[in-house]
Amino acid sequence: MSIDKSWTTNPYRNHPEFQAGLKAFIEKFKSHLDSNGKIRCACEKCDNRYFKYPTAVERHIFINGFSKAYKIWIYHGESFIPPVVLPSNEMVDLIDDVMWESRENDTNLDEGTSNTRGSGVDDDFAQLLEEMETQLYTGCIFSSLEFLAKLMHIKVNNKWTNSSFDQLLELLQLAFPKGNKVPLSLYLAKKKLKSIGLGYESIHVCKNDCCLFWKEHDSLQVCPVCKESRWIDKNTKGKKVPHKVLWYFPVTPRLRRLYCSRHTAKNMIWHSTRRSEDGVMIHHVDREHWQDFDKKNIPRLLE
Repeated sequence: MSIDKSWTTNPYRNHPEFQAGLKAFIEKFKSHLDSNGKIRCACEKCDNRYFKYPTAVERHIFINGFSKAYKIWIYHGESFIPPVVLPSNEMVDLIDDVMWESRENDTNLDEGTSNTRGSGVDDDFAQLLEEMETQLYTGCIFSSLEFLAKLMHIKVNNKWTNSSFDQLLELLQLAFPKGNKVPLSLYLAKKKLKSIGLGYESIHVCKNDCCLFWKEHDSLQVCPVCKESRWIDKNTKGKKVPHKVLWYFPVTPRLRRLYCSRHTAKNMIWHSTRRSEDGVMIHHVDREHWQDFDKKNIPRLLE
């Protein structure tokens, strides 16, 4: 059920709308009192940092106003995760765009010959769509692919270590009902996301940032500049761990994806389709220098 929050932005606190909304807020969330009979104060000054009695909270909000930063009332019973309707059309569109791009690449590479990949692209497409339409477990609001994308997003935002993420996946496997679609490891999770264009390359970096152990330096064991070892422990008998790792997101496939996706292509070609037609400059693209650059370089790029 949606919660009416319109009253919180009313600047006139004597207004009947604000006062009615405030009283409803206090009454509704009295069920979230702590053991001392207090709730978090959502006024602009306290911003949920302090617990107070409901009457004090009502007084604070009336005097200081409602916290502008408090959009989702998670401290007063509102769910942080909004309901999701399956399937997500945007995710399906993304998968469709990826598969279309793959088919186009196959056509360009094998033009005039039979496709050496056979029906592999179609098989991948069918598998991804199945993942998109399959619930993580029976009754779950997320599909397995959607859950994985959200989980990896949280991992990156909060800088979780790979080992902690693997441990979380193991816990989720045990906590969720049997037959769930939680990936067994980070490796399998990244492999699946890479199939929809969300992968990256790991490149080792010198501990002093002198160089990348990449291309002509890929096989080096020490930095060619400062002579520091590439590894934290070069004598380890197990898998060697580099001092630093750079996550490289290749530019070319991402630019190609931006032009292929129906969600972003219109913005990528804006400079060509939205130029001024009445001689009035509305953007730098309408300047003589920009147009002169296009005349000189676009024909060469199209050759």
